[in-house]
Order: sequence, then C-alpha cells, then structure tokens
Amino acid sequence: MDANRWWLALPICLGLAGFARSAEEAIQPLDAIQQRAQDFLAQQHRATADPPQIQIKPLDPRLRLPKCGTALEAFFPSGAKAFGNTSVGVRCPGSRPWTVYQSANVRVYQPVLVASRSLPKGTVLSPADLKAERRDLTTLAGGYETVSDNLLGKQLRQALPAGTVVSPQAVKALPLIRQGETVTLLIRQGGMEVRSSGVALSDAESGQRLRVRNETSKRVVEGTATASRQVEVGP
Repeated sequence: MDANRWWLALPICLGLAGFARSAEEAIQPLDAIQQRAQDFLAQQHRATADPPQIQIKPLDPRLRLPKCGTALEAFFPSGAKAFGNTSVGVRCPGSRPWTVYQSANVRVYQPVLVASRSLPKGTVLSPADLKAERRDLTTLAGGYETVSDNLLGKQLRQALPAGTVVSPQAVKALPLIRQGETVTLLIRQGGMEVRSSGVALSDAESGQRLRVRNETSKRVVEGTATASRQVEVGP
C-alpha cells in the first residue's frame, strides 16, 4: 500500500476502532450485575458473626444488555428467601430499563443450641443439657434457638439424641396446673368474685383452657389457667 492509500485508510480504521469501543461501552458488564446480587445477599446477613458463603450462578455470557446509566437495584422476587437456593433480581431503573434474575446458593453458619447428651422425653432443660455448636442454618427447617433462656426450664416434647438441635417446637412450658390437682375456681360476676374448690381434669399451661370438676356441686366447668392452682371461669 502506497503512502497516499495508507493515509486514506487510517481514518476508516480509527473510526471502526472507535465504533467498537462505543459498542463495548454501551453493553452492561455482566460481572457488575453479579456483584450487585452478591452484595445484596451479603447485606441480608450483615448481623451474623460469620460471613455467609454465597455462590452466584454465572449469567449466560451471550447476554447483551444496554449499559445502565444509574445505580443497579437488587431485590428478592416473590417467594425468594435470604438463604439456601434462592434468586435475586437485579434491575436497571434508567431510561432503558431491564431486569435480570440471578440464581444463587447461600449458606449461613451460626452457633445454635443442641442437646449436650441424650435427653429423654419430659426432661426439664437445665444449663447442663445444652451446648452451642456451629451449624448450617439453611439445613434447619424445623427452627433453632441461640439464646438458652428461651429453653431453660421448659420440658421436652420428645426424646432428643445427643447433638440434636433443640428447636422451639421441641419444648413446651411446664404446666401451670396439673391433672388431679386441687385448684381454686374464680368466678367474676357484676363486680363480685366467688371462689370455690375444684379438681383439674387435665394439665394446662398459663392462659390455656381446661375442664375442672367443682368439688361442691360435682359439676364440670371450663376455665382458663391464670395462676398456680387458679382457674378463672367464664367466657
């Protein structure tokens, strides 16, 4: 190519290079979308002691989106959760809006309370019965506890092998009134209180309704356990 032709071709080459750069700059980088989803998921667990383990499924590299001129927004689609297999929406709210959904897996580890030994059904939990172990919260569909005060003094509904996570559903409050116990029946009418003696026909926790047999009339009435050995009769 002679000198004249080279100079003629140079503006065309530069123009093509500039066009290629413009086209590249006009496409949204996929790694920015994935990073926004990553940051959004990490933010959901900022209060946990251990940072979550987040795996973002890569987007299809063939995806071409207009470059967003504003900050990307992340959100949970309806039904999505902050851990386990989940999905995060990332959208551009700009003049050329678009939305992409990112698949992700989030694992969150935290110390939770487990049985320190094999515990039979009916055990009233004491500090010696519990210990903390680090577990993956995404596998604990039945729930868990991290504060021992929420479990101490409560009774196990079923036996627990050593190392089993003690869920809120695994315990119940001790009965305020026990079956066969003599209780005071309290009836309030028109600003007056009438008290009599009765026998509880079932266990009852605070606020729970139970049937009581009046020792004087032998009638069975229903009331609410309001205090130790006290049942308030009425609606």
